[in-house]
Amino acid sequence: MILKSEIYPIGRTLKPHGINGEIAASVESDIDLASLKCIVLDIDGIYVPFFIDSFRSRGCESVLLMIDGIKDENQAAGLCNKDIYALRSDIGDIDSELIDEDGGFYMSDLIGFTLYDQNETEIGSITNYDDSTANCLLVVEDMDNNTRYIPIADELIEGIDPENKTISINIPEGLLDL
Repeated sequence: MILKSEIYPIGRTLKPHGINGEIAASVESDIDLASLKCIVLDIDGIYVPFFIDSFRSRGCESVLLMIDGIKDENQAAGLCNKDIYALRSDIGDIDSELIDEDGGFYMSDLIGFTLYDQNETEIGSITNYDDSTANCLLVVEDMDNNTRYIPIADELIEGIDPENKTISINIPEGLLDL
């Protein structure tokens, strides 16, 4: 059985690609998929390993995965919209890699962190980010399984705790009421 402490988030499955079981996925650019023994997905609360048959780049931010045993679009669809994890033993020491040479974080490093507001109220878990607009947004799943889009900028960040995987930000007034 794989424990949460043995895995690290590296991306997200997006959608089926074609009819032969390929899956479009977003994966951190600094992760070498060829070096992983497997990827891990949360299936009904259980961390399940899946073995990659092959992968290929799809643009600069995504890949197409062929997973062992997944042979058609319906099987692929069952694995979509899930966080992708790697075994920590496959990717080495994460904590030293979380902080870049300038002392900052990459947006992808925040996936899996718990988001708190300036009053230390838990907002939810960061599942992804959207940098396709002028304002970068954190994609957050709250306790009611609602998806929220929270703007993120250096001046809004109150604090980041990589050890406890938490981030506190000053959320603009009224944003959570939308």
